[in-house]
Amino acid sequence: MKKQAFLCTIILTGILLAQTPDTLTLDICQRKARENYPLSRQSELLESASNLKMHNLTSNWFPQLSFAGQTSYQSDVTSIDIPIPGVTIPEIEKDTYKLTMDISNTLYDGGATRKQKRMEQAALNVDRQNVEISLYQLKERVNQIYMSALLLQENEKILRLVYNEVKSRLASVESGVRNGVLLPMNADALRAEIAKLEQQVLELSLGRESAFAVLSEYLNLPLSPLTPLAIPEIEVSQAISLENRPEIRLFDFQKEKLDIGKSLLTVRQMPKLSAFAQIGYGRPGLNMLLNEFDNFWMIGMRLSWSPWNWNQMKNDSRWFDIQKNIVLSQKETLEKNLRILLQNNRMEIQKYEALIAKDDEIIALRTNVKRSAASQLENGVITATDYLAELNAETQAKLNQQLHRIRLAGAKISYQYDSGKME
Repeated sequence: MKKQAFLCTIILTGILLAQTPDTLTLDICQRKARENYPLSRQSELLESASNLKMHNLTSNWFPQLSFAGQTSYQSDVTSIDIPIPGVTIPEIEKDTYKLTMDISNTLYDGGATRKQKRMEQAALNVDRQNVEISLYQLKERVNQIYMSALLLQENEKILRLVYNEVKSRLASVESGVRNGVLLPMNADALRAEIAKLEQQVLELSLGRESAFAVLSEYLNLPLSPLTPLAIPEIEVSQAISLENRPEIRLFDFQKEKLDIGKSLLTVRQMPKLSAFAQIGYGRPGLNMLLNEFDNFWMIGMRLSWSPWNWNQMKNDSRWFDIQKNIVLSQKETLEKNLRILLQNNRMEIQKYEALIAKDDEIIALRTNVKRSAASQLENGVITATDYLAELNAETQAKLNQQLHRIRLAGAKISYQYDSGKME
């Protein structure tokens, strides 16, 4: 009963596979995984936060309004002890009160606001590129899951075909046993092989279900384990270019940010000019000799300049140069490691292309030997064990061919990924 149930499962699986019209490709998986990954929304959030900072920087040129209040009691006040005939000089109170409204407007800031905006844009580029790096690393995880599921799928297809062949061969051998041509041990050997194939197919099927469960989580789609996966077809360019790697772009953005930061140092020593106005009420007012509450106001311009900072600018400039050299060193290190990876990928591609070129020949020879063994088994010349040895050799050759094809595709995918060309 178990064998009949398993045979029904194989038949139903074949029917379901035939009824599944949508083939899942690696490109679709990559696109869906990126769209549904929570981190993909972070770039928009970073840009929104940066826009707020840009608006704040623009407001540096707007008039600034502030209110202040102050009360104090002082130990001494200005007094005139010289007697002047006919003039009474009031005594100034030692307690003072003041409420003011101050308005200031920057007229010239030495280019600080403009360069701060450039710095903010550079910082945004760095933050967004860090997000792109994480999203690019997601591609590698999707690649691994997809190729793992693909290998399980293709191996399962081969073993199901072998299962059907052994099942058919068992029927022929059982007929020979009933007719006294073959020994019962031959049928038992085939039944044992069928049980082993059932076990192997079950293991592959469960592994494929597990891989599809992970893939479904990344894609945020309800995927059926029976969904067919397409073997990726990728053309590999001979030219090595690393400029599309997100890490390389990050280093470029970091270098740009450091250059802007260094240029901001000169702003510190530029003069700053602003206009101001003050309106107030208090005691005393601007007339110190009027010992009563009074209104007052003033307008003017304010100039500030710090031409000397005890070599702070020089030291900060050297710090930026050192940081830029660190970034350049990291970039060169990554480029070297990537070139090594790409060279290794090229060798892997060449290796599997050479192996695949021999696979068809090996399979053809193994198939001929197996067919001969099948004929000899039916005629009682060899045992089922001898036949199964040749069948397993042919099966292994087919599995090896599929393994080589998928690993070739995997090597090409790795080459595209390592070179930064995987869109």
